[in-house]
Amino acid sequence: MSHFHRYRIFAPLLFALAVFLTGAGPAQAAKFDNPARDFLFGNHIDTHQQSKLKEKNGVPASLSGKLYIIFTGETDAASGLPVARHPRGSSHDEVCDVDVDCVAGWTFDAVPGAAKFLYHNGVNGDDHPVWMVNRVDIPQPGSFTHFHWIAADSTDPAASSVPPECDKDNAGQLEDTAPSAVNKTCDGWFLELRAVKSFAFEHGGEKIPVRAGIDTNTHTNLVTNYAEVGGITATSP
Repeated sequence: MSHFHRYRIFAPLLFALAVFLTGAGPAQAAKFDNPARDFLFGNHIDTHQQSKLKEKNGVPASLSGKLYIIFTGETDAASGLPVARHPRGSSHDEVCDVDVDCVAGWTFDAVPGAAKFLYHNGVNGDDHPVWMVNRVDIPQPGSFTHFHWIAADSTDPAASSVPPECDKDNAGQLEDTAPSAVNKTCDGWFLELRAVKSFAFEHGGEKIPVRAGIDTNTHTNLVTNYAEVGGITATSP
């Protein structure tokens, strides 16, 4: 067989392998409505998450799930990566499988916990809400860098005792809608994220390069210490 014919046979296979390894090429839309992953946080994250609750002795023990993105059609000038962001749900005509094609940007594992809400709006605009925790309460082993609260509509058994301060749909409401959640400890879940492919994540006024694997950059919102501010107290004595 000539070198030319060998190339014609193997070239498509080599291209497919390159796409798989680099995450390049057109994204494959995912089926968002998966009845096997029916856990709900009860707030805005449910527009772009699917997860399955696992219990141990009847008590919530962990979540396994996915966070979804939509591609904007732009390319990030700094990294050369395609730009993507989370879909925003029905209020913005961005419902997965209805208005937009959603793609799994991350898989995640999560464990239950609690954290104290500090603030939402900062130098990067409306970003992920910032929570204060004790170091010993951050799950280990792992790379749990994101905390997300539950609301009263969550399917988490703890939803029945969610205080009104924490029963908010989005981060801005935690800070700005009475009763404010500032300095309030809320129940929720600590998430460890693994990016599925490479892209530039648009959030909080930034475009953050994402590479396949453990992601400790895009959703980080935990602090373990905070300057003395009137009305803000420590998470433990």
